[in-house]
Amino acid sequence: MSAAPCGGNTARSLKIHIVHAHPLGTTGANPASEIHLYRHRLRVTDLDHLGHVGNVRLLDYFQEAQVAMLDPRRDRVFQTKGPTYLIAKHNVSYVRRLTFRDNPVEVETVVGRVGTCDILVNSRLRDEKVVYARCRTIWVACTLPEGSTRRLDEEERERLTRFSGTIDEIPTAH
Repeated sequence: MSAAPCGGNTARSLKIHIVHAHPLGTTGANPASEIHLYRHRLRVTDLDHLGHVGNVRLLDYFQEAQVAMLDPRRDRVFQTKGPTYLIAKHNVSYVRRLTFRDNPVEVETVVGRVGTCDILVNSRLRDEKVVYARCRTIWVACTLPEGSTRRLDEEERERLTRFSGTIDEIPTAH
């Protein structure tokens, strides 16, 4: 299974999906036509003994946001039988410590590539000014309980293609 993003996209205008227009747009060569935006309110229980949101919790935020994009009605991801998705690989870069705040953080997610039976998903966890973490995940379409891979159907491809592209980098504060 290859995780290389495919090229050939032309530059498109930015449309934020789900929540609201974002003050920091995208200017890259292959910007996403839609970015899936997932807001997450921090909980005190997410903090470690140093007062930072723990790395495992950050990974949970990414997974919640990606599930919301992959399966908005939750009719596939949480099944124990039939078509679903499984995570094959996560690659997380923890950029900056995230501390508690009242305002929610946002997870922006785009699809880097839609394969025959797998999806490369790129996400970043941020607030208005700073990126705290980035995540690249490979999801595999499969059938349970066997766990055998399956081809993505046309409905899935159409939904995921809306989010194809890249997310520009937001400068990280040090």
